[in-house]
Amino acid sequence: MRDTELYPKSEKLGFLGRGVLQLTPAHQLFAELALTRARTWYVGSSARVTGYMDYRLVPELAGTALETIDEEYPGELQLQMRLDEAGRRSSQLTSEGRRIVTGLSGTLAGWDYELALNHSVNTVRDRDTHGYVLYNELMAGINSGLINPFGPSSAAGKALIDSIQVDDEVRFARGTMDALDLKASRALSRLAGGELMLALGGELRREKSHFRPSALLLSDNINNDFAPEGGGPTTDSRKVRAVYAELLAPFAPQWEAQLALRHDHYQGIGGASSPKLGLRYTPSKALLLRGSLGAGFRAPSMNDLYRPTVYSSTATLPDPVSCAANDNDLSVCADNWNTRRYSNPNLKPERSRQASLGLVFEADHHWTLSVDWWTIKRSKLISEIGDDVILGNLAKYGDLVHRDEDGDIDYIELRKDNRGAQKASGLDLVLDLHGVKTGWGQFGARLSGTLMLDSKLQTAPGDPYISNLGRFVTEGAVQRWRHRLSLDWERGPFALTLGNTFYSSYQDQNSAINIDDGSIVAANRVKAYSLWDSSLAWRASPALSLRVGVQNLFDKSPPFSNQAYHFLSGYDPSYTDPRGRYLYVNLNYAMK
Repeated sequence: MRDTELYPKSEKLGFLGRGVLQLTPAHQLFAELALTRARTWYVGSSARVTGYMDYRLVPELAGTALETIDEEYPGELQLQMRLDEAGRRSSQLTSEGRRIVTGLSGTLAGWDYELALNHSVNTVRDRDTHGYVLYNELMAGINSGLINPFGPSSAAGKALIDSIQVDDEVRFARGTMDALDLKASRALSRLAGGELMLALGGELRREKSHFRPSALLLSDNINNDFAPEGGGPTTDSRKVRAVYAELLAPFAPQWEAQLALRHDHYQGIGGASSPKLGLRYTPSKALLLRGSLGAGFRAPSMNDLYRPTVYSSTATLPDPVSCAANDNDLSVCADNWNTRRYSNPNLKPERSRQASLGLVFEADHHWTLSVDWWTIKRSKLISEIGDDVILGNLAKYGDLVHRDEDGDIDYIELRKDNRGAQKASGLDLVLDLHGVKTGWGQFGARLSGTLMLDSKLQTAPGDPYISNLGRFVTEGAVQRWRHRLSLDWERGPFALTLGNTFYSSYQDQNSAINIDDGSIVAANRVKAYSLWDSSLAWRASPALSLRVGVQNLFDKSPPFSNQAYHFLSGYDPSYTDPRGRYLYVNLNYAMK
């Protein structure tokens, strides 16, 4: 793993332009153009090769009569090797985006309105550039004796490897969205606490996705890069309609109510309404109390519905069937099993219900404190069953484990579906100090944090809920406390910021297996992760500004984790940064 890049080289370019034409005092025409391009170069270890050869080609094995061992394939030797002579596997991923928005805004018959047309196109190109070789030609080279799987190859063998290197755009994907949306608002009448406000809106949207694998990929002749199941390009599309309405009603001098309703309808999936009720009470200028109730709806994405098959593998996990036949020897019955991840065109929307209750207290014009309790329950989750859950409950999920004629695992099926539920609750805390003016400049500070009170998952209806609060379960952990702290100073055109990002400790996964001796890793608790950063900004003019900063001031490494879910091991890459201390410079010029 020492030859795998943890943080790949990348380049990002972006452009955003906006123009406004005042047609009349009450109406204006606007247009926006956004262009983006991101290119990333991924480099991993050399190719894994599994193949077969005649044992008689190995001088050390000649005359050992190995052909008598296997009657079905006499004389066949299985190879498992790294093709170091082909170099490290490298690929280039290029994503480009284009968004054009044109519209009208203004005031008409007492309504403030905005009408906009949005056209967006995003493309992704995935190119194998080095280290991937043609499999059939590689096997022919090994069986001819030109390529030596046990040591350095001859000059002719190395030349053959170079000649079968793949440089091909293996995958191309394009997503297109066209949307027309209209929103308008106005005051309806005067209530005891202020004006009754109404907002209305609607949207028509068409989404389209296209995926095209290359002919070479479809030939299934690229070592370590498999052809998608089904073969051939795919094109899918759907239409979406949405309408919403919102009332803001200050029905008393200290009371304000919010009533909102949104209805979405997705072609082929169906529709749902999402209501929300909010209430605010201001007993004094220093105190605000607030609460809300609501329901949510999330339709499956085009990727959830139509993504091509993704080939991968599990962490090292035991197969209960194999373990039962091998005296539970984990060095024999545990392995990195192949997986196939499938989308699902029959997915239904996720649903959610949420509530919140909180307060905002402003002690004076410098200090503000807000505390909000919240709870949410999501049902019909669009997810895959964890591979560890599948192997841990074969009585229920055994049909997802596909085996060969010998009873060994061929692959595990991980399919998107509406499964189970999630419950979570917590406290959001914000403490803000601002506008403290002194002879040395203006100072400020802000702490924004979340204390998790509960977090638990249900794999499927009828399964028990399992808590992932403060412990790693299947694919990650939910830290009990996390925060962002910033200390700010401004004087004239200069501004200085010192910041801290913090994640609390949690119980590790503690299930990784060493297949050499069948041992399980020692229990571990992942330490808290705290990073400091700082930046200095200078505003040269209203249009030009410069910022220089340092991330990870104290060059702190991610805390050790024995998690085995992610491909990268030794730490949890879902929330940590392995780059250490680094400097960045940002120059910004705004044309107005």
